[in-house]
Amino acid sequence: MRPYLSRPQRAGFTLIELLVVIAIIAVLIGLLVPAVQKVREAANRMSCTNNLKQLGIAMHSYHDANQKFPANQQQVGVNVWESLSATYWILPYIEQDSLFKTITLPTNAPAQGAAIGGAGNATNWGAAYNGAMNTAIKTLICPSAQPSPKRGTNNRGWDGPGSNYGWSYGSRVYANWDGSSNGIIAQSKQTKMSDITDGTTNTIMAGEFLSGSNASATGGPGKYPFDIFFAGDAPFNSVVNKNFATAAELDAIGSAAKNSPLGVLSANGSMPLWYASTQSSFNTAAPPNWRWPSAGGSCCPGGSHDWGPGVIPPRSLHSGGVNVGLGDGSVKFIRDSVDLLTFQRLGSRNDEQPLGDF
Repeated sequence: MRPYLSRPQRAGFTLIELLVVIAIIAVLIGLLVPAVQKVREAANRMSCTNNLKQLGIAMHSYHDANQKFPANQQQVGVNVWESLSATYWILPYIEQDSLFKTITLPTNAPAQGAAIGGAGNATNWGAAYNGAMNTAIKTLICPSAQPSPKRGTNNRGWDGPGSNYGWSYGSRVYANWDGSSNGIIAQSKQTKMSDITDGTTNTIMAGEFLSGSNASATGGPGKYPFDIFFAGDAPFNSVVNKNFATAAELDAIGSAAKNSPLGVLSANGSMPLWYASTQSSFNTAAPPNWRWPSAGGSCCPGGSHDWGPGVIPPRSLHSGGVNVGLGDGSVKFIRDSVDLLTFQRLGSRNDEQPLGDF
């Protein structure tokens, strides 16, 4: 009979060995997480580019059918601010024809770009506001952006399904109600392809912006870079050339907005079918992701900025810049470091001046 041989007992991990293993795992996670985030952001940016490309093609399709672009105002209700954006008119071209047909324009509605107090119909407006205007449209939401204020959460109203793309009014320091817009899309008129004398490849038509933080729902302070801060009209009135504000003039506006705001709005970037700035429009008065808050003049119109002076630049959470759609339907990533005058001229359709690098 063989003698019983005892099996050697395997020693467990020592504390030092466990710590080494944990440290190695932590290092691997530290290396993998940024890589995963970069891949995710690259995919988001590609999706964002595709959204803008679809919007550009849709605008061209509308122009082909109507020989002009839509204005960024179509009054529906009896108040002039009860108006739809230019995005309403291109819904059939982004596979949203059924949504387009749910909105019925009143028989006495003013023409595009016109506004008449007392015209329109309150019932039609209510149906549009509670229906199509509060319906999420995936093409109009950038996957990199933060969610918009949800409906019913902001005491000023106008919170909705999300809006991260809008139409460029050009380089003037105005948000709305300015008949001298030099952008491809305008609030008060319908422009034509022939009006873009600088060339469609040299003019911004669409771009990104961010949704508001919803801070004003509770009376809290505004949050940069998401909200709109109001600086009063004085610094805007001091701009000598309203089409091409200087860096110093813009700094004066931005400083007043940040350091002594008259008020804050933060339900912006939520309703793409409303005509207000940062709901469906922006300007190129300041560079992308401007270091100062997006700024309005008089405080505080409605749930976004829908009248008067404004510096409402494009913004995104992409690293280093924003995507813009040019007038020829192409999409380009514009760096935050772009020269100010070059960016302003990119917004203007007819200044007929040479561009710098962008």
